[in-house]
Amino acid sequence: MEGSSSDSGQKSKQNSGKTKFQLLLISGLKKEIEAARRLDPEKLASDIDKIGFSCQQCGKCCKRAFGDNRVLVIPREIEIIREYSGLSKLEIAGPLIPDVFESEPGVGEVKGASENGVHGDKEAENPPVNEKFEGISVDTGDALQLPELLEEDIDSEGNIHAFGWMLRRKRNGDCSFLEQGTNRCRIYPVRPMLCRTYPFYMEELKLYTCECEGLGYPISGEESLKLAKDLLSRYLAELEDMLAVYEKFENFEKDGGGLELARENMEKGSFAFIVHDSSGISKISVKVQESD
Repeated sequence: MEGSSSDSGQKSKQNSGKTKFQLLLISGLKKEIEAARRLDPEKLASDIDKIGFSCQQCGKCCKRAFGDNRVLVIPREIEIIREYSGLSKLEIAGPLIPDVFESEPGVGEVKGASENGVHGDKEAENPPVNEKFEGISVDTGDALQLPELLEEDIDSEGNIHAFGWMLRRKRNGDCSFLEQGTNRCRIYPVRPMLCRTYPFYMEELKLYTCECEGLGYPISGEESLKLAKDLLSRYLAELEDMLAVYEKFENFEKDGGGLELARENMEKGSFAFIVHDSSGISKISVKVQESD
């Protein structure tokens, strides 16, 4: 009984201050998670087998020129890549923002990963990161797009709120971990779940595919079952992460002055993102630099 009271108190605390719409979202997510746990990987593997897939190693899924190549990552995935590569959190990922906005030049050589994606120096360590002070930089032209694009997510202090993380991209929009000229992934052994299961994804308990040149090719029963299990793991992980975000989310104040403040901050050369994720809130300083 003591455990039940504690759980009830925790849920009550999480739900305090939530709007009816937010509570409906939380309730809906919980139901979808329960249903997702009952999905049969064998049935999903059969569906994948009927579609067919074999990676053609064209690298198009990693390149912005061929469509929206944003890779959403949850905090656990960022930590795994961080341990593997020796990079800081903000060298790996940035705030999840609209695809029209491109990030600064990405990571060049990934510490601890060789060209064929095999882990190198396991002893490499990275100094602790204080996310309140570690920042990223963006071009003036890119920064000036943000206030209008994200007006609904700007608080009264001019901070821009983002809901989740995405892998950093180079100036041309390609994934920072794509090796130029070879289409190899520098963090292949620890690549995110989205990359492992591409071009398949789950939504509302159904299987969908993205555009991909590898679709339609024969796939073995063993590979289709492995892909199905990975896909279900990803689906559940993303749903559970989203649920944690909603439960921890605290509404922020908005007023008519926030948009103007954000513009003024950018003109002065800096502004801030506040990223909401399943682990809480991270405030990131952003420096505006002159475009080339």
